[in-house]
Amino acid sequence: MKRIVVPVDFSSYSSVAFLSAAKLAAKSDASITCINVVNTGLDWKNLPEKEQVKHQAILDTEAEAVDKLKMFISNQKTQHNPVEGVVKVGVPSQCILEVAREQKADLIVIGAYGIGYEEGKFIGSTMQEILRHAECPVLAVKKLINGRSIKKMVFASLFNEDSKPAFVRMKPLIKSVGASVHFLYVNTPSKFVDSTKAEAMMKAYAVGQEDLVIHKHVFSHEEAERGIIAFAESQQAGLIGMASNVRSTHSSYQIGATETVLFKTEIPVLSVKI
Repeated sequence: MKRIVVPVDFSSYSSVAFLSAAKLAAKSDASITCINVVNTGLDWKNLPEKEQVKHQAILDTEAEAVDKLKMFISNQKTQHNPVEGVVKVGVPSQCILEVAREQKADLIVIGAYGIGYEEGKFIGSTMQEILRHAECPVLAVKKLINGRSIKKMVFASLFNEDSKPAFVRMKPLIKSVGASVHFLYVNTPSKFVDSTKAEAMMKAYAVGQEDLVIHKHVFSHEEAERGIIAFAESQQAGLIGMASNVRSTHSSYQIGATETVLFKTEIPVLSVKI
């Protein structure tokens, strides 16, 4: 990995995201870009300067954000990895995705919640937009990643060919942390597949991935998302990986399940869109 993007809104969750990104960056000599977004529905980037000056409150907030982000970065402890700060004005999810594309980010590390979070609320709309539309893998965290437990990753999937490119895009992170991968097929009463067939699908999926240590599991549970979490916890896994289908044809745990799993567990969730 060469570049990690970390959205920063100065909440405790964004601090956890940054520290987690710093741990990962140290393993691969990656640089980190911290981005803070001044939220507005205005098309700020294309707004003429003579129009921008009419919005003094936004300009003042932007200037304040630049200073705060500099202070945030200077207060963090990193192991010699370059860190830069970027402040944008606009819709947060759009600005974050734009910066990630421009910098050809290998990974976005983001706190599961943002500033103003209230206990019990579902993950926010910015997080959902990033999970669904980022071109690179997204690692969502609630707590600081554990360098030891992250060496065991559970990858939950239907193991069809459509999702295989998404898994391949996870490999730079998997290899940089030296993680073993536990393929997981969750059988539910409504979506039951014979174990022999599920194991054959996982075996076929693993072809070409011989540079990874891969274990294969079929796990039965009444609900797919809860099954993923229960299995990951039983294995003491430090990471759950999911290939997220953007609301298309499959009617199983890849549709909306990434957000649900993230909401229900403290384990970091790595997502790549199909």
